[in-house]
Amino acid sequence: MTLRTRLTAAFLVVVLGPLLVVLAVVTTRLPDRLGQAEDRGLRDSGRLVAQLVESRCDRALAAAEIAALVASAPATAGQGPLPDRLAELVARGLADGFRIISPTGATAATAGAAPELPEADCASQDPTVAGEVVHVAAVVPLGRSGAARGDPQGAAVAAFTVDRGLAAQLAWGIADAEVALLVDGRSVAASATVPDALLERAAEPGPVEDRVVRAGGRTGVLVPAGPGRPVAVLVVADRSALTLLPLLPVFGIAAAALVLAVGIAVLVARATTRPLGELGAAAARVAGGDLHTTIEVRSRDELGLLAASFNTMTEELRRYVGALEDSRNELQAGVARIGDALAGTHDVDRIVHVVLDTAIAASRARAGAVWLVEPGLSTLQLAVSEGFAGGVLPAAELAVGAGVVGRVARSGEPLRGRPGVGDLLPAAGEPAADALLAVPLRSSSRLIGVLAVYDRADGQPFDEADLSTLRTFTSQATVAVDNVLLHEEARRLSVTDALTGLWNYRYFTMTVGKEIERATRFGRPLALLLLDLDHFKLVNDVYGHQRGDAVLVELAARVRGQVREVDTVARYGGEEFVVVLPETDAHGAALAAERIRSAVQRRPFGEPGDAPLDITVSVGAAVYPQHGSSATTLVGRADEALYAAKRGGRDTWRLAEVDRGA
Repeated sequence: MTLRTRLTAAFLVVVLGPLLVVLAVVTTRLPDRLGQAEDRGLRDSGRLVAQLVESRCDRALAAAEIAALVASAPATAGQGPLPDRLAELVARGLADGFRIISPTGATAATAGAAPELPEADCASQDPTVAGEVVHVAAVVPLGRSGAARGDPQGAAVAAFTVDRGLAAQLAWGIADAEVALLVDGRSVAASATVPDALLERAAEPGPVEDRVVRAGGRTGVLVPAGPGRPVAVLVVADRSALTLLPLLPVFGIAAAALVLAVGIAVLVARATTRPLGELGAAAARVAGGDLHTTIEVRSRDELGLLAASFNTMTEELRRYVGALEDSRNELQAGVARIGDALAGTHDVDRIVHVVLDTAIAASRARAGAVWLVEPGLSTLQLAVSEGFAGGVLPAAELAVGAGVVGRVARSGEPLRGRPGVGDLLPAAGEPAADALLAVPLRSSSRLIGVLAVYDRADGQPFDEADLSTLRTFTSQATVAVDNVLLHEEARRLSVTDALTGLWNYRYFTMTVGKEIERATRFGRPLALLLLDLDHFKLVNDVYGHQRGDAVLVELAARVRGQVREVDTVARYGGEEFVVVLPETDAHGAALAAERIRSAVQRRPFGEPGDAPLDITVSVGAAVYPQHGSSATTLVGRADEALYAAKRGGRDTWRLAEVDRGA
């Protein structure tokens, strides 16, 4: 089924469905609905009449209050007797009648149609009945008036007569309905004749709330008596007869509506599907890579807006694809630079420079810096920075955990925003900027450092796209940096003695040959010292190898303290050490050997709490070119001198003999 067919069918369902529902309602349910609406209206009328009866009780109560005031107040000059004053109240319409009862129960004064003192006034559920006459009456003790104080002095009665006139007044505001007032199921007053059958239904026991009663083709709403309403109210009306439309005209109208709906549906479906077909074809061309596809906008309705939105989407898509291509090119260029740098060097500084340059270009930042984590993970050292104006450079050292960069190093999570706003509080020495993006440089094994870029060139804050780009880039860059650091660490460990931290034998062999070549080229002397601890085997045998290792570590520290930065100190093997002294002749070698011997012998070895050990060292010295012109010869002559020092009593030094030659 095509979209046009579906739209036509949907339109017909939408149009004809409600029409059929309306026909069903008109022919079946409308009479009942109208009857229910009439019942609701009749109930409202009954409640309104009941409220009017209650208002009669309220008026009677107010009139009784006034009569009590009149009866309790002393007569003044010009006023007539009490009956005349009560008659004046009747004439003013305050009530149909008044009666003043003395404290003895006798009638003190009366005016109009007033009943005897009732057993209960209208505030109760019972009316006041005097023979065949029913009253809505209220009783007020004379002692309640403001003029009389103390004990009650009788009562004042105000009453309205329940008769046909009252019923007519109550029915006046209700159209096409009559009002009957009932006492104990019998009608005591009615605006018109009420069928006996309806009165009998109203007299049947029922709920205390208002209810609908029907009989003889008439409908009534009965509102029972209650406090403040001493008589029941029955509102009666004729039930309306609903004349339905003839079925034939209805079916004719329905058939005409069907034909019209089908025609409209076909036209609407055609007008709707044509632009959608064009949109589908254009979308297919875009999916095929033609991002310059556009659709003609023929209208300003929703379909026209859809066409305009499609054109806007393709334009944004072209712009976005262009930006992605630029970003990809920048990233590829950065990765290529890192690859070239990694292939051409194992220099950390060069690699970090390339990483920072690429990060600044990829995020369109104005400046940036890279801090590397120092061993121990307590401080960050500035490795490289670029783009900061005025020569103001970031701090060379930052504490891990302090400021924005320190927080990134501690948490391993990136941060972006404006420094100084919210929780982005920079530490002393961090660059001031309007926008910041800092990401950790983390390899699979450890945190290497933190890369931070500042202030985009377009003045906008860094967004999620910048963060995603930098994360993708740094995940590749950190591999290169980590490899260089690991290479340096491996190279350092390959030429370093693990116990003492001195250079090892391999490094010594590489260095001594270069130093001899340099000495030969410039015609300068070179000295070599070979050191050996005296009776070191006894230390291991008596105190154990751990104490022996501690002695070797302390010896290395003392020897380093007695030589220059340009001198090379290496562990030759076991308890033997070698020192290469460039630019040093025989006299200088003798002085250096004595300094080392004295530094070892000067004080016992050991940490506080350890048994002090008196350690001495024997030193053999050989000098280039007097004692040899090669590394092997110099080492051999120095070793001979060392054994001469051992034979000479140890704790001394000896210089190789010149006459032995190389």
